[in-house]
Amino acid sequence: MSNKIRNIKRLNIARAAVLLALAILPAAAAAQEQSPVIARTARGFATVNGGNMPEARAAALTDAQQKIILAALADQMPLDKLNGSSGALQPLFFNKPDVYLQRFKIVSETTVAGIHQIVIEAAANDDLIRSDLATIGLYKPPQQKSRVLLMVAEAGPSGGSHAWWAADPAQRIMPFDVGGRMAAILRERGIDVLDPGAVAREQLAPNPGEAFPSRDALLEAARRADAAIVVMARAAVNPAASPAGSTVAQAQCDMQAEALDVRTREVLLHSSANALGTHIDQDAAAQDAVEKACSRIADYIIDRMPAADADNHRYSIRCAFPGPLPEATVDGFFKLLREALPEAVRLTVRDTGEANVRMVDIVSSLEAAALVQKAQRADLKGYTIAPGAADGSVTSLYVTAPAAR
Repeated sequence: MSNKIRNIKRLNIARAAVLLALAILPAAAAAQEQSPVIARTARGFATVNGGNMPEARAAALTDAQQKIILAALADQMPLDKLNGSSGALQPLFFNKPDVYLQRFKIVSETTVAGIHQIVIEAAANDDLIRSDLATIGLYKPPQQKSRVLLMVAEAGPSGGSHAWWAADPAQRIMPFDVGGRMAAILRERGIDVLDPGAVAREQLAPNPGEAFPSRDALLEAARRADAAIVVMARAAVNPAASPAGSTVAQAQCDMQAEALDVRTREVLLHSSANALGTHIDQDAAAQDAVEKACSRIADYIIDRMPAADADNHRYSIRCAFPGPLPEATVDGFFKLLREALPEAVRLTVRDTGEANVRMVDIVSSLEAAALVQKAQRADLKGYTIAPGAADGSVTSLYVTAPAAR
């Protein structure tokens, strides 16, 4: 038996995975309805003993298949966990690797100096691998993000309420788009905010003289849309007096919010927030006030969300950038990161007070090491991630933007 096969049999996986990185080359990926199918190329080796070519050929083929499965397993968990789980993985995956291949073909084979070599191209059945990993406690599927039906009514400049569900089209024009900003902030923090276009407006006719539809109508619409909670918020944005002699404009945003649990029909939250915005421009001051008030209400909502993610991992990752960067560049990185990591149920970015550093609070079905490993392999459109300086128990990353390299 060749050294490569003996290494696989002993499942010295952490070392083997590094060596196999040179031998396993990803090929084109084809999209399917379930998981994308990734075709990989691997080389298998076996010694020809006593001229027994069929035996050598079978051993080389098994060696190549084991490498394909090893690479597929490395996509599902960090290498240290992979190496530490050798006893459980050996009989399930490596003794019968062909079970976990959707298809494979032999690309070439040759015999040189008594060593038979086979090159195969194969696609692993990732869904079956994840399913069997779950049966031995080594995989936890990502959980659905909590969905919210968000209802924000804005006070209009001439009185009355403006809202996207209003019967009068003129009242659907939102003076400051507080609802849109609130939805964006919740989405940035890992909450799935229901698109208003997915809710039939006739289901949400407001009660006469009221800004909102009846609670029964709201809860029923949310239930049909598979939302976990309904948030009803009122917002009023008004100019505020500036200090004497100041050239800075000010505006105040006052918000009151109530959240209902769709399943229990109970009130989860009843709170308010007031925020003062400042800017040399009055409209920009109003938007600053809206941003601050929405952020505070969003924090209150997240704190009261039903514990659908109680079994997920919670941790923070420190991201350092190379010098001052435009906010759009930093925001662009975190947007790409969210798209690349669907396992992150929540991914909230906050300032740290340190220059060029952001802290990311994460709730995920993956542990921190596995999530970082997946992020490093993701296509982040030119952004790169490298391990940063150790900072106690917090994972630290160094992020380089495309234009900064």
